[in-house]
Amino acid sequence: QLSIDYLSSLPFDGFAVGGSLGKNRDELINLLSFVMPRLPADKPNHLLGIADLESIDRAVPWGVDTFDSCYPTRIARHGEVLTRTGVLRIGKKVFENDLRPIDEECSCFTCRNHSRAYLRHLYKASEPVVSSLLSLHNLTFMNDKMSTLRQHILDGDL
Repeated sequence: QLSIDYLSSLPFDGFAVGGSLGKNRDELINLLSFVMPRLPADKPNHLLGIADLESIDRAVPWGVDTFDSCYPTRIARHGEVLTRTGVLRIGKKVFENDLRPIDEECSCFTCRNHSRAYLRHLYKASEPVVSSLLSLHNLTFMNDKMSTLRQHILDGDL
């Protein structure tokens, strides 16, 4: 509490909470439930290094405004892509002949131009470009997610 009081008294443009907070997600959220109500509500609050989907969904209601993390690009390098229905592992055999985009509603370059089958082929062939294509999709997904959350806040739903 002393640290929050002192830092809040300084003329910062915003506040960052973070590093490694707690041993698991529940401890992180418990800590945020203590810290966030004590930070100035009229300044942006940033959560450092945390940006997996569940953490975002649980942290935004506590007043976290922005996030940064290697999560979307790290999982892309391992063949995982984010979708509205969950994470797809593009290397699975089920995608071998799947001519659909990763996400039919996504407007990213990857979804507009490449099928799941082609992306699976690139992944299985260890083609370096697949990391960029999957990262591009995941970053677009995350931007869309944050835009949706922002609209929920503006609408008073969150």
